[in-house]
Amino acid sequence: MKAQKRGPKRITVLYPLSSTTEQKAADDETKKLRVAAYCRVSTNSEEQLLSINNQIQYYEKYINENPGYTLVGIYTDQGISGTDMRKRDAFMKLMEDCIEGAVDRIITKSVSRFGRNTLDALNSIRALRDMGVDVYFEREKIHTMKSEGELLLTLISAVAQNESLVLSGNVKWGIHRKYERGHIQSIPCGKFLGYDKDDRGNLVINEAQAAIVRRIYQEFLDGYGYHTIARRLTEDGVLTERGNKEWSSSVIKKILTNEKIKGDTLFQKTFNADPLTKKRVKNKGELPQYYYEDTHPAIIDKHTWECVQLEFERQEQYKKAHFMSKYHYNQSQKYGFVGKVICKHCSRTYVMRESARTQDPGRQYWRCAGFRAGRYKPLGPNNCQYEIRIDGDIPGRAFIKAWNELVENRVDYEDIDGSDELIRYRVKELRRLVEETGQIEGFSYELMLKTMDHILVGNDSTAEVIFLGGRRVEVRF
Repeated sequence: MKAQKRGPKRITVLYPLSSTTEQKAADDETKKLRVAAYCRVSTNSEEQLLSINNQIQYYEKYINENPGYTLVGIYTDQGISGTDMRKRDAFMKLMEDCIEGAVDRIITKSVSRFGRNTLDALNSIRALRDMGVDVYFEREKIHTMKSEGELLLTLISAVAQNESLVLSGNVKWGIHRKYERGHIQSIPCGKFLGYDKDDRGNLVINEAQAAIVRRIYQEFLDGYGYHTIARRLTEDGVLTERGNKEWSSSVIKKILTNEKIKGDTLFQKTFNADPLTKKRVKNKGELPQYYYEDTHPAIIDKHTWECVQLEFERQEQYKKAHFMSKYHYNQSQKYGFVGKVICKHCSRTYVMRESARTQDPGRQYWRCAGFRAGRYKPLGPNNCQYEIRIDGDIPGRAFIKAWNELVENRVDYEDIDGSDELIRYRVKELRRLVEETGQIEGFSYELMLKTMDHILVGNDSTAEVIFLGGRRVEVRF
């Protein structure tokens, strides 16, 4: 079958009817633009607040008096930096309203008021343009919906971003000079427990919060870990500095390591790594730090604060010496000796187990963790060759016997002494508790936490109880 030849293509142009064109033009003339205004100031100073009030009044009058405009709203961000749009609630609300089709045009004072981060500003403008929303910058006289809009915006926004970087550098320079002079008013307020600032910017003790700080320091020296201290404060209904009911272990650790609690100040612990994202990072030597003593009233004396820092070091050394991942386990009367019973032969901790034998099911006993590892692989330097089991109550009985021997032999005990702050504190506390407590008949978990370092167990039916401060007492079981 032969293919039929087709003639040349015919194209027909359909012109709109004159009545339709005239009607559309008339609709465009009578349609009012739904207009929103956006204002922003970066601080909450009196001068800046007056500025934003003036802007609101200006835009309200400007839009209402324009016959072609309908006022949608005036969106204002106060005391907010222009470099991070996600933190500008009013701006984000404006974008949401544009997405919903409620806005045709946005009027703002200048490009820098809209945003100083070039990338974020341009992305927002492009998104608005895709929605058919025009942005008009009064100072630069730019409409983003026009062809030349984005080129001019790219140049102007780059300049605005550079101004932001220069301003950030100037602010940092001023802060560094204050640090060098020990300017106490530069200390951030509201980020640590125990202090307020007076009208002159000086740190003053908040007595209600200071009592909580003292409690935290004392409980830590009494043997409690971060998690336990946080749990005890939460259970007692104590509120954090922000008014929260729940305490966290990280907050407890920050309080225990904050030098401001003892009246000193270390400036520039962190710094602003990026002026655009405002991301703060820990200063690990990138910038100089400045340490000043006695910059404000102390809540904790320097002796106690130093004891706490030395206790941190002691716990770290203890973990390394006994192959432990953490120092404080589930602290309670039932698990009081977890991590505190140590093998004389391999230095590993003893673990508590329950017997599965038919003759004594459920009986608790302790066994060296190093031996357990050695059962399933060749004996190595970190494994133990001794399978020593002791009854579950042996550590408690050993502590009672060692404590009572301390009470009976005070002459030997008085010879204990040490060179650093922590050892002197431990010796003093041990002497005080021996005098106040005297002989004991039953096991006291709180007394053990305050006074005992660990118990050494060997294969010779003996245990050596080592008290905090250095006193050692050997007992048989």
